[in-house]
Amino acid sequence: MGNCPSEFVTSPVGFGSCIVPCPTQKNYELRVGDKGVLSCTYTGDTKISVPVLPVPAIQKQGPPFSYKELPNWTIYENEIKRFSDAIAVADANIDKQVKINAAFKKLQESENARDTAPDAYQSARVAYYTLIKGDTWVNEERNRVATSEAQPVINNLVDKYRNLQYTRSRQQGVIDSMNNVKQSVLSVKDDLDFSVSNFKKHLDDIKNQINKDKRDQTVQLAKATSWIEVLLNWLIGLSTLIAIFFLIRYIMRPKPGEAPSDSDIMSYLRRSAYGSR
Repeated sequence: MGNCPSEFVTSPVGFGSCIVPCPTQKNYELRVGDKGVLSCTYTGDTKISVPVLPVPAIQKQGPPFSYKELPNWTIYENEIKRFSDAIAVADANIDKQVKINAAFKKLQESENARDTAPDAYQSARVAYYTLIKGDTWVNEERNRVATSEAQPVINNLVDKYRNLQYTRSRQQGVIDSMNNVKQSVLSVKDDLDFSVSNFKKHLDDIKNQINKDKRDQTVQLAKATSWIEVLLNWLIGLSTLIAIFFLIRYIMRPKPGEAPSDSDIMSYLRRSAYGSR
């Protein structure tokens, strides 16, 4: 079993064959007669019908293809031309009122299935009103649909787009303001960090200077104290030597009469000692 070109449909009878689809928009339907003979019959008058001749299907896989891509494309083109000419002749033999009645009947039938088969309803509607109002009705209907149905949808989409643009503009404004505030905060933070760092550095310098001054004062005080102690020691030693000198001199001094007593010597030594301080 093969595939049919995109211009054809699979035949309901036979094996591996294709047929031209019946123009249902013109109220023709496919019917199977005796011995599997196929025809497109007009629903408003079953006496009017066009035979449908099968063409071979193609053993070709993949996406849909046109018969024009096939090496034997003339077979398919000849069948399309024959069928189109036959339909044109059949249409010419149908009374206009019969066409209108058939189209109206099909419109009523399809209207009952409007929700489940909207495409079939629209096709029947176009066929009926085209017969009544002429071919220009299709263009008028398109304009009407564009004005009454499509335009409100377009307006709604335009309004939504404008609202989105306005919202986006506002959001961008908020984002820009937040970025400016962020930059200001970061700038203040950087300045504050710099000031704190500078202040800390100056404070550390002052502490170091104070500690250095303390060390210098301690050294100077230690030097002064050491010098005073040395001076005092020298003065004490000198006073002691002087006292001993005068004591020995006093003792060794010859006196007429009696010699000095022990109490006199001690009294003299005490006076000498106190006097040296």
